[in-house]
Amino acid sequence: MADKLVELRQDFITITGQEAQRRGYSLEKFLNELFALYDIDAKGSFRVYGEQIDGAFTFQGVEYLLEAKWHKDLTPLADLDVFSGKVNRKLDNTLGLFVSMMGFQPSAIELATDGQRPALLLMDGSDLMMALDGRIAFPELLKRKRQHAAQNGDVFLRATQILSE
Repeated sequence: MADKLVELRQDFITITGQEAQRRGYSLEKFLNELFALYDIDAKGSFRVYGEQIDGAFTFQGVEYLLEAKWHKDLTPLADLDVFSGKVNRKLDNTLGLFVSMMGFQPSAIELATDGQRPALLLMDGSDLMMALDGRIAFPELLKRKRQHAAQNGDVFLRATQILSE
């Protein structure tokens, strides 16, 4: 497992040098390989009723939709709203994982729930790198993010916060 994690980290470094559009598709494939490493049942990108979904996975009995972005700027609230709509049109127990390599605009994080029941978990590139560096296992990162959101409604718990607890 440690060898595969090192290999994935090298693949990730290679992806960082790709042009923007290719990098986005490579990120989706990379995340599916990361899920597979931890025996997380994942599905690649697909379309449902005109919606493009970057992927889906099942983790600890919960169904997730995946959105993966690697833009040069912080992800705005509008992108979170669009993905939240996709998640909310699915069954009640469906959650979303939004991975934005560059992170999120602070206002987007604050307004992501806007008085509604949270349906998304947020992850940035720093979180992902901590998992790839072996500082926190990816399944533990997902579990702790979900627990934190369930307990206090905060959808963006950083890996650094988990490790400092």
